[in-house]
Amino acid sequence: MAMLEPGAPRFGESEAATRGEEFILNMGPQHPSTHGVLRLVMTLEGETIIRCTPIIGYLHRGMEKVLENRTYMQGIRYLDNSEYLSPMICESAYVGAVEQLMEVAPPRRGQMLRVIVSEMQRIASHLVAVGTYLPIWELSPPSCMPSATARASSNSSKRSRAAASR
Repeated sequence: MAMLEPGAPRFGESEAATRGEEFILNMGPQHPSTHGVLRLVMTLEGETIIRCTPIIGYLHRGMEKVLENRTYMQGIRYLDNSEYLSPMICESAYVGAVEQLMEVAPPRRGQMLRVIVSEMQRIASHLVAVGTYLPIWELSPPSCMPSATARASSNSSKRSRAAASR
C-alpha cells in the first residue's frame, strides 16, 4: 500500500487547501425566487469557512431601462418578475400610474377587483412568511420568540416542571 508524503493533498483536496491559502467563493442565488436577492461572499481556508458576508437586496434588474423601449401594455409583463409572491400588487401600481398619465379612470368594478386580488396576494405572502419562519420560532429560545409565543412556551414549561416535581 502506497503511503502519502506528509503535507501531500489527500483525495478531493486542492493544493491551496493544504497550504492554508484563503479562497474567496461567491455563492448564490440557489432558488429561482432568490434571483439575485441573496449573495454570499465566503472566504474559505480549505473546507473551513472563515468569513461569510451576506449581500442582500439585488432585486433591481434595470426594469426602468427595459420599459423605456416598451409600450405601456408590454410593460405589465416585466412587473411579474419584480415580486414573486404578490405580482398583482406591483401591476396594480403600474397600471394606476399609467391610468393617471393617460387621464382615464377604470370602472368601479375593476377598482374593486384590483383591491380584492391585491389583498388576497398580500395575505398569501404573509402566510408564506409565517410558514417560513414558524419552524425557526419553534426552535428558538423563548427570549427570541414573539412575546405571546414566549409567554405560552414559558407557561407550558412551568407546568411541566411542576408536574415533574410532584
